Amino acid sequence: MVKRVGVIATLAAALALVAATVGSASRNATAVSALCKQAGLAYAGPLSGPASFLGIDQHHWELLFLNNWNAGKPIPGVPKGLKRVKLKDALDGDSMLNPQDAATVAGQIVSNKSILGLVGFAGSNENLGGGPILDRAHVAYVSGSATADSLTAKLQNFYRVVPNNSKQANAGITYITKELNLKKGAKVMVVDDGEAYGVGIANAAQKALQRRGISVDRESLPESTSSATADFSSLAQKAVASGAKLVYAPSQVATDSQLFSQQLKTAGYTGGFMATDGSVSPSQFNFPGAYISFFGPNVTAISKPYLAAYTKLYGKTAAQDPFGAPSFVAAEMLAVAISQTCEKGTTSRAAVSNQLKSVQLSTSILGYSMAFTNKADHNRGPSSGVTVFKIQPDGSYKQVYAAG
Repeated sequence: MVKRVGVIATLAAALALVAATVGSASRNATAVSALCKQAGLAYAGPLSGPASFLGIDQHHWELLFLNNWNAGKPIPGVPKGLKRVKLKDALDGDSMLNPQDAATVAGQIVSNKSILGLVGFAGSNENLGGGPILDRAHVAYVSGSATADSLTAKLQNFYRVVPNNSKQANAGITYITKELNLKKGAKVMVVDDGEAYGVGIANAAQKALQRRGISVDRESLPESTSSATADFSSLAQKAVASGAKLVYAPSQVATDSQLFSQQLKTAGYTGGFMATDGSVSPSQFNFPGAYISFFGPNVTAISKPYLAAYTKLYGKTAAQDPFGAPSFVAAEMLAVAISQTCEKGTTSRAAVSNQLKSVQLSTSILGYSMAFTNKADHNRGPSSGVTVFKIQPDGSYKQVYAAG
């Protein structure tokens, strides 16, 4: 009798386990099916603080993409016949170019089960702060602006639609050394901003200059113009005293480049000045004669219908800034990956991240194709896109060089 009761109990437990398993599988299938009907994307970047204009522009370009995608409108590069999964803007994270804030935002993204991917983080240091949290949850994140070389080596699910620091620095140095006729033995001051972004691109530029036999004085900005007491006059005076022919100064804050340029002129400096992508802002960095390298094309190269639509929605001033447009393409890469996984009948965060490796856009609103094919960037970044601008007397940006 005892044995019979034990058998019955064991059978009941087994049936309960089967029922629970079937129920769980059914709920999981329902959840997957729901995500293939509508999935969430998040955005994360500086939505407040001195670099907020960059994050706001990026977010607006992402929203422009979502509006066109969900409306079924033609979008450059989307594979023909692709069945689009509807997407929603599920979370807007203000990571403020700060790794701690980025970690907080990453936790919020992980908790929101509707989110299958992130457009962001904007800054390299943000990705270092929030990326490991997203990696543990298998969430793919595609940046439209993070350029530190080390990101693709350190982070598992990080991708970018812009060239890394090495490609940008090498292209910028190739152009500016010829433009300024810098020969072996010439003196250059390289000044980083103390952050992961600025240090990384400054390191790459320093190596490129030293390979050419150019003497480099390496410095760091004492503080950013996000502080009211920012003063770069001592560095400006040192550049003059050392006979520097070029000051190469990557910074994530455009007003840093503007103040530095002004104080160099006040000190009597007559050499060249080159900033990098973090300072691309025609309204904030517009010092005539300065050069600036960038990870994308000028606004004039952006698909005209989309630039017109962006201008109508967000104004002429915002549309003059080319910084945000790559985030449109970042969202597009994620959208195509999500839709392609759903064509296979299932999706998940891990599946989307894996699918990104094979997503290819034959063209894009930036005027060129997009795929994660740069072997020197662990196949998680593109192979081209760097341009150089020279700021004109009226403060406008004129493209003077484009690297393949």
